Amino acid sequence: MNERISKLKRIMKQENIDHVLVTDYYNLKYFINLDLNSGERMIVLLVSKDKENILFINELFSLPSSKHYKSIYYNDTDDCISLLSNHLSGKEIYIDGKWTASFLLRLMTRFSADYKDASHLITKLRAIKDTKEIQLLLKASLDNDEVMKKIFPYIKLGISEKEIYNHLLLEIENLTHEPVPFDPIVAFGKNASNPHHISNDTILQKGDVCLIDMGCRHQGYCSDMTRTFLQKNEKMEEIYEIVKNANRLAIETIQPGKKFSEIDKVARDYINSFGYGQYFTHRLGHGIGLEVHEGYDVSSTSETVIEEGMCFSIEPGIYLPDVGGVRIEDLVIVSKKGAIVLNSFSKEKQFILKGLSYR
Repeated sequence: MNERISKLKRIMKQENIDHVLVTDYYNLKYFINLDLNSGERMIVLLVSKDKENILFINELFSLPSSKHYKSIYYNDTDDCISLLSNHLSGKEIYIDGKWTASFLLRLMTRFSADYKDASHLITKLRAIKDTKEIQLLLKASLDNDEVMKKIFPYIKLGISEKEIYNHLLLEIENLTHEPVPFDPIVAFGKNASNPHHISNDTILQKGDVCLIDMGCRHQGYCSDMTRTFLQKNEKMEEIYEIVKNANRLAIETIQPGKKFSEIDKVARDYINSFGYGQYFTHRLGHGIGLEVHEGYDVSSTSETVIEEGMCFSIEPGIYLPDVGGVRIEDLVIVSKKGAIVLNSFSKEKQFILKGLSYR
């Protein structure tokens, strides 16, 4: 049996859980490397504490046999929910939390049990990256660095956000041949005061900052990095240094055994000491892996204890309404000694190239 399912079964035995239904695309990819979008058709991996694992899947998606689970196929005229319920027992059924309501409600009427969310079990497993996952996350971040190097020369007065955005997508596609984990953010000037700005036809003008938030995938694993580029602007240069130092201090504080709230507090207190606390409007970071946002966050309220092998972002920011904003984001992997930064693209102040763009 594969190690990831074995770990889940060990937790199930510790907590006396009979059945876990794994239904989410990313969870199925994590446990059995199944890369399949089944659309409206049911697909469920039934993990049982003391029995063999069973994958319920429509016969349209025939798969090679596996030593890790038995496949039970159904067709479009079969009652797939009854088929699943016939293999359940006990008083509690745990489900990974993202199953379509139409399937869940039908199962609840067929099999009487106390239905519970298994997301916390799976989140805990996926939070700790193994050696292979760390290698994939590192490669995805190195790809980010490479794309950013290629994009920087295009950032000149007269170019639009959308043009930079299109260049980003093209460079990512050419380098990775995988879909982006999220739409890149390119924000000029006052648009950078919106942390989730949607890139548009705004033109880069004298004095504007340029904020770029982008990610790549490598064999399904995500990266996420933000850099902010400057023009001569005393106020934004001051803010840049504050954000850069908040990023650095937070990363230096990371240690196994600390809580995420402690890391958030270090960055937030530093920014607040300069009077900009109210303009740091989001959490400090988020988990990442197969999904760009995974099931835990680096926030002021998170009591989750940091463990070796976790991967997450550190992304402090200051956003001045109608003026502009600065965010600096890195991904880190936690080691026994602290945090290892996966990004290598410089965080020192970089100024936008002089002169008009190629247009």
